[in-house]
Amino acid sequence: MKPEIIKTNDEVNFDERSAGGLVYKIENGKVYWLLIKTSTNNRTENIGRMTGKELKSVYKFPKGHLQKNEFLKQAALREVEEEGRVKAKVVIKLGSNNYIIWDKELRKKIVKKVTFFLMEYLEPSNLKYYDKELVLERDWFTFDEANQKLAYDSEKILLKKAKNQLEALIKQ
Repeated sequence: MKPEIIKTNDEVNFDERSAGGLVYKIENGKVYWLLIKTSTNNRTENIGRMTGKELKSVYKFPKGHLQKNEFLKQAALREVEEEGRVKAKVVIKLGSNNYIIWDKELRKKIVKKVTFFLMEYLEPSNLKYYDKELVLERDWFTFDEANQKLAYDSEKILLKKAKNQLEALIKQ
C-alpha cells in the first residue's frame, strides 16, 4: 500500500515520527544527491486474500524512526549514516510530510510525520545497518537523475525545495 500524503495542521497527534536527510555533495562544480534503493516485501492481495509476496525496490532518501529520547536532527543524521553510509552535517530543516499508513502490527491506519533536513556530505562511513528494509544500493545522482528515480512524488517535491534552498545558500 502506497502511503497517502495528507495536509494537516500542527494540532494533529502523530502516531509515529521519523526523520531523514537530503544529502548533497559538490564535485567539479556539479551538485549530486544521495539516494538509496531499498527492497521491501509487499503482499499482493486478491479480493481480501493473500496470494503471495512481491519484492519491490524503490529509490528514496534515507530516513527512519526516532529512537527513545532522540531529537529529529540526531535521528536524521543517524539514519543517513546507517542507510546511506555517509557522514553529513545538517544545513537547514526542509520540512515535514504527513502520511496515513497501514500499521501491520496495530492492524490500523496511523498518522506518520517525517521531517527532512538538507545535509552536506562530509565523508564515507562504515557504520553497519540492520533493519527489516534491505538497502540494495547507495548512489549519487544529479538533480534530473534523482528526480526521475525517486519513487514518491512527495520526495520529488522535497528534492526541488532542497535544490532551491541550496542554490540560494550558494549565492549568498
